[in-house]
Amino acid sequence: MKILLTTATRQEHPAMIKAIEKVFTVSEPLGIAYLASVLKQEGYDIEILDSVAEGYTSDDLRGFLLGKDYNIIGITTYTPDWYIVKKNLPLIRELLPASKIVIGGPHVNSMVKISLGKDLFKESAFIDVAVYGEGEQTLLEIVRAIAEKKALDNISGILWKDGNGNIHMNQQRELIKDINTIPFPALELLPLSKYKRTPSSYKRIPVRSILTARGCPYSCVFCDRGAFGASVRKRTIDNVMREVERLVVEFKAEELRIWDDVFTMDEKFTVQICNELKKYNLIWSCNGRVNMINQNMLKAMKAAGCWAMDFGIESGNDRILKVINKRFTSSKASESIKMAKKAGIEVRAFFILGFPGETIETIQDTINFALSNDIDYATFYLPQAYPGTKLYEIAKKEMALDSDFSNYLITGKIPSYINKNVGLDKLQLFQKQAYRTFYKRPSYIAKKILNIRSIEDIKRYFNAISILGI
Repeated sequence: MKILLTTATRQEHPAMIKAIEKVFTVSEPLGIAYLASVLKQEGYDIEILDSVAEGYTSDDLRGFLLGKDYNIIGITTYTPDWYIVKKNLPLIRELLPASKIVIGGPHVNSMVKISLGKDLFKESAFIDVAVYGEGEQTLLEIVRAIAEKKALDNISGILWKDGNGNIHMNQQRELIKDINTIPFPALELLPLSKYKRTPSSYKRIPVRSILTARGCPYSCVFCDRGAFGASVRKRTIDNVMREVERLVVEFKAEELRIWDDVFTMDEKFTVQICNELKKYNLIWSCNGRVNMINQNMLKAMKAAGCWAMDFGIESGNDRILKVINKRFTSSKASESIKMAKKAGIEVRAFFILGFPGETIETIQDTINFALSNDIDYATFYLPQAYPGTKLYEIAKKEMALDSDFSNYLITGKIPSYINKNVGLDKLQLFQKQAYRTFYKRPSYIAKKILNIRSIEDIKRYFNAISILGI
């Protein structure tokens, strides 16, 4: 069995903000790397093509596949990539008519969640199997079944097409109870030199990615917890540190990015990880949550090399924070920003402009919040109502949903939920205003210049200049 796992090819889209796209992070696709590691452990011949990192277009994909022979091609797709994946499926079928095509990823999960999973097969006749939920065990069972020419009807977590063209949906698969049983992601199969991080999110290279847990118990209206669910499943400290050792020794990591939804969820676990990380003289960054940090935790994080933390604050208006179910207030967010800064940790904050119930005044509250707090880097998105989220339901109810999935770019200038109180033109103007007022402040620019400590800092700031062109 020869298997290819791939990401969607790249294609410029009118919804892109080119200045942001130019500096946006291209990180290792840990999801595919985990899938590959499971198959590799079982002895299968596995290859990864990360079309995003390679910068491949559909024409490049054609060139790559010419003369190749894969039994199975697995493609992961996010919602805004689905139109590109659909475009490439006929090409794959043309060049590899005998290959089984398996799709998976966030878009499949989303469509299943809104009871439209079978529609994926209507949109493309070239799909053989679609995987939903946590994929490691599911994909392994699919590969075994295909290799042994067995039926797919007993494999949980899939939709599949039989020989008569009928589409079947099998029962949902339970989450993996012990995620320590999953082998470390197969980074050796990735083009590691091709990955880059947005200039505000690293200080040393190479940066390597790691997950210490799966799942998030929060239910923000714009977020779909997707494959990993609402329960937090943590790895053991020993398991995490063995992977850190591998990243340092085998992959020469100088910095880590911890991609847990909320790394600060469990104080005891976080502090234990920090105590172990001290051995490696690494620096690192992570996702935090403003209502899930305290001074003891921050002290341990800083001592272990944490230099930056991301906060999804989303709004500076308490009424809107309640509408989107963030479960904290703007004053709590300000307090936590001050706490992190006092501990010597930089803050990257994320905001979304134009939620349900927003007005011009509440959006201005968010911009003012970003300007009045000591935030090092801010990102201002427009609302994307991904299928399966509460925001998607609200958008449909209000008849305010853009039906073109290709517009659902998190870095884009076209929101899929258009707030009727504000309107598209004003939302886009607010987004530009937010970026310009935040990053073009003379005091902000002067502070960044004074913070330069290395040649790498100069390179990062030089690469970030494009953001000023928004």
